[in-house]
Amino acid sequence: MQTLGGKVQCCILPDGNLIEVEMGQVSFDAARIPVIGYAGDVVDQPWVLDGTEYRFSAATIGNPHCVLLLDDVSEELARRLGPRIENDPRFPNRTNVQFLKVLGRSNIKIEIWERGAGYTLASGSSSSAAAAVAHRLGLCDREITVHMPGGDLKIALTNDFHVTMTGPVTSVCSGTIAKEAFTVKDF
Repeated sequence: MQTLGGKVQCCILPDGNLIEVEMGQVSFDAARIPVIGYAGDVVDQPWVLDGTEYRFSAATIGNPHCVLLLDDVSEELARRLGPRIENDPRFPNRTNVQFLKVLGRSNIKIEIWERGAGYTLASGSSSSAAAAVAHRLGLCDREITVHMPGGDLKIALTNDFHVTMTGPVTSVCSGTIAKEAFTVKDF
């Protein structure tokens, strides 16, 4: 599939209930994300919001992410801090925000604020970025289950942070598209 972040290879696994997606390579480089005011990799940096110091890492896998490592995460926190972080001037293209709690060497939990969309129940690129950050910080191994309110995804990372994501196939709707929808009209 062609995406704005480049080509991604998808594979329906033999049982037909799981899809594996080659998501690309995560980068922490400020220039590639982009993040203004930083040089090189943006990993485990301080950020003070409302008098509280947080630690954040920035990443891209075709779209920008800001991952905050926390002792606990919640929808309320994502809704409260997400919009402020998304629109912070250090992210000229705005950013997706993940609130990350490490549950163990192979499990993390995230809450997500998606740029332009708001609070989000699940996201493949957010899962990829959060897992890559957890691994980069030495808190998780290379195979990580990401737990989100909308479901779980499995992330596998190579040594150079290429990501393979595996998740369930879930029907979200069915319907019929009228053939007129495919008709090109001159305006």
